Amino acid sequence: MREILELCVKMDVFADRLYQSLARDCAEPELAAFFGRMAEDEAQHTDWWEGLLEAWENGLLPDLVNDTTGLTERLNDLYAELETIDLDSLGSLDVEQTLALAARVEFFMIDPVFGELIELTEPAQAVKRHAVYQVHVQRLVNEIARRFPADSLAALLAASLTRSWSDTMRLAAYATHDPLTGLYNRRALYTHLPQWTAWSARYGHPLAVLLVDIDHFKHVNDQYGHAMGDAALQAVAAALRAGVRGSDLVVRYGGDEFAVIAPETAETDCTELSTRLLDSVRSISVTAPNGDTLRFTVSIGVVVSHDVAGSEPRSVEGLLAAADQSLYGAKQAGRDRSGACILFEKV
Repeated sequence: MREILELCVKMDVFADRLYQSLARDCAEPELAAFFGRMAEDEAQHTDWWEGLLEAWENGLLPDLVNDTTGLTERLNDLYAELETIDLDSLGSLDVEQTLALAARVEFFMIDPVFGELIELTEPAQAVKRHAVYQVHVQRLVNEIARRFPADSLAALLAASLTRSWSDTMRLAAYATHDPLTGLYNRRALYTHLPQWTAWSARYGHPLAVLLVDIDHFKHVNDQYGHAMGDAALQAVAAALRAGVRGSDLVVRYGGDEFAVIAPETAETDCTELSTRLLDSVRSISVTAPNGDTLRFTVSIGVVVSHDVAGSEPRSVEGLLAAADQSLYGAKQAGRDRSGACILFEKV
């Protein structure tokens, strides 16, 4: 994990140096100012990755348990490509060459590996991070479009850069997000939860997993139709997202069931989190086509794993099964409540 985050820092530091050099050597004031803004963006990106590296060093982020997609190898390849750029020769480039070089750098940096890393290491901030980088890429595209005719090859390639970024983000969203609610999907749950169980075992920090089920959801579908059922799912998803902390991961687990991964959440904290989620869902309403106002409640199952540092990680299946057992207890007790917290603890 350290190598992955350090590579991200090194690449953004390199891009920052490149844009600073282009700004310094550029004789055209407007273009120099543009490269200066690009350098400022890269400095911000560097701060992101350095912050994540510091968080990992302090035990606040999990390791990537299975680097099945070859993230380290791909990042090393990208950095090797960046290093082929000679920073000492930038002063001899003309305007077209400098913009072409910037486009080349950004093409490297829109590799899907970065989007995947952001999703894995900082899911709560992923949308914000992607949006900020989209502005960065678009800044370059706009500068190229301003200087070249719309039917030029340069303008076409600039537009392709935007399209590549958009397509990359769209494909990443399809793979990890539920299209109806915008929450992370079941696949993402089985990617993130093993990382957090390993983190919990490594550092001895508490990890809570909550299963959330909408009460009497079948009644909504049966009486008002599936369109209203979809509206209910979207409203409850938004309420859950509003009730969690920035470090928590909310997932549509399947059907009308959701899951929450809550790191650094002990039994007492979990009670507070459950109460917030219950209250958040109780506060929403959806209006049916016939004018009926639909209100919702949920039942919550809770499990907390808190072992001593160096323990073996809890199995994902075991945690989800325990949360499901707690959820069953909440339903049996009358719904609209949290079940008894099941605590897995080693001392």
